Amino acid sequence: MRLILVAGLVLTVALAGCGGDDSSSSSSGEGQTIEIHLTDFALDPSQVSVEKPGTYTFRAINDGQTVHALEVEGHGMEEETENLQPGASADLTVELPELGEYVLYCPVGNHRAMGMEGSLQVGGSRASAGAGETGASGEDDDDDEGDDGYGG
Repeated sequence: MRLILVAGLVLTVALAGCGGDDSSSSSSGEGQTIEIHLTDFALDPSQVSVEKPGTYTFRAINDGQTVHALEVEGHGMEEETENLQPGASADLTVELPELGEYVLYCPVGNHRAMGMEGSLQVGGSRASAGAGETGASGEDDDDDEGDDGYGG
């Protein structure tokens, strides 16, 4: 019995340390780091949701072949990383002041117009529906409609 308890504890600690894989959709609250991969020319994931307003950290990872950056904008706030060389990454901690939709994009040159844009939903049905799935799977009805005509 003791061995089962120890194994359960080890498994719980190991799973807690692996939480970064589902960073596309943060539903467990503020203080979490959300990874956004910057490629030529898209954001992955392009749809992110969190449950409530608060302070969040976005880890921008440049997986592309050119310089990129990440900007988060909306509801009176606008913050961005420095320009990132290919292979580089940076953390951007932002205060999301209220419920609603924010924009994620690359502010370098015309990268936003080329498809490096996405959305961040704070609260609402998107954050609660499919917790951990909304941003990564693209199965949310609203996400599919936005992607069909955009091609990115």
